Amino acid sequence: MKAALAPMRAPLRLISIACVFTTSVMQALAQFSSGSTGADGALDILDPGTPTTIVFDPAVGDIRLDPDGDNVYHFTTITIPANVTLRLGADVLGHTPVHWLASGAVRIEGTLDLNGQAGHACGQPPVPGIAGAGGFNGGPAASESASGSAGDGPGGARYPGGGFDHAGHVTANGGAIYGNLYLMPLIGGSGGAGNGGPPGAGGGGGGGAILIASDVSIDLPMGGSIRANGGNAGQQCTSDGTRGGAGSGGAIRLMAPRVTIGGSLSATGGAAPFSSASVGRIRIESFQRTLAGASISPGASFGVPFQVFPPVSGPTVRVVSVAGVAVIPSPTGSFQMPDVTIEAVSAVPVELSASNVPPGTILNLRFVPETGDVITAMSSPLMGSFADSTASASVTFPRGFSRGYILATWTP
Repeated sequence: MKAALAPMRAPLRLISIACVFTTSVMQALAQFSSGSTGADGALDILDPGTPTTIVFDPAVGDIRLDPDGDNVYHFTTITIPANVTLRLGADVLGHTPVHWLASGAVRIEGTLDLNGQAGHACGQPPVPGIAGAGGFNGGPAASESASGSAGDGPGGARYPGGGFDHAGHVTANGGAIYGNLYLMPLIGGSGGAGNGGPPGAGGGGGGGAILIASDVSIDLPMGGSIRANGGNAGQQCTSDGTRGGAGSGGAIRLMAPRVTIGGSLSATGGAAPFSSASVGRIRIESFQRTLAGASISPGASFGVPFQVFPPVSGPTVRVVSVAGVAVIPSPTGSFQMPDVTIEAVSAVPVELSASNVPPGTILNLRFVPETGDVITAMSSPLMGSFADSTASASVTFPRGFSRGYILATWTP
């Protein structure tokens, strides 16, 4: 029997490191820098006069923004007028979180839209539910030639054959819990599952992930909004039919010496009749903040501006090999071209490595196959040093493709 393992790119580094971010940083009040070089100039969108939706595409325009393609933008100022909805979708920007850095002021009177799209309705072509930029797509439903697909992302859900699954994030729902309230690293929402039809409905895309940091201020006046909500489950064919799962809410992190919010921030989970997917996370870091009239859902966590990006020496975990077959350092996680192909009918060893994780930590592994139940396993305790340690686990893979995620948690 042949099994193909396709580990995901970024989620292989998901960790919980709350202890790192509790250090007091109340030094000189205004000494915070976003790190913006100003190389991308001012993001200053002209008011079209009537409500207009614009797709944010760094490849369109006289000057190519973000030439290295890492979704980190170095602006001077950012101005979004009231009549503009600026769409940031994974279909254009991909699944890497968006970082808007500004050396000057940020003012958003319109809408930043990083919502996940709803899953396809029953009877429509089975295509993924597109996520917001930095989020993960929902799974297509079953067709005559393929089974229903699991949602992408570390909290992606799958259809179990007798119900429906919504994506996890802060809570498990049908997926898994991941991330932390500090949003370091910054991770978007996960996709809901496509159901088992056919005919069936698709899973909603996850909400996106964005960090906006300014050396000066961030203003979101009344009427302005930033949305990173999960997409709704695809509509079922009949009242007693099956439907897809909903996508989970994404991540919004704002950092500036002064933050003023009179508008709305939202990172809610997508909905289906009688239930919904997990909410995402919202974080506001400032020395001075005003929230009069603000609508924030779910409730935000607060702090002072600390660090825009995780430290280079931050914790990492990865799969080294499966059944003796080496995994490339940057796996693609593709269901079309697997990173590892094995032939085994019984449990095989999965070798793991970690850096900057305490020895003795047990790693939690989660593998989402194309068909069948989600596989979970726990590793042996990490052995070695804080800087370099190893562990192993034993996993039995079903036939076909499986996508894997690793989570390391520990108590400081």
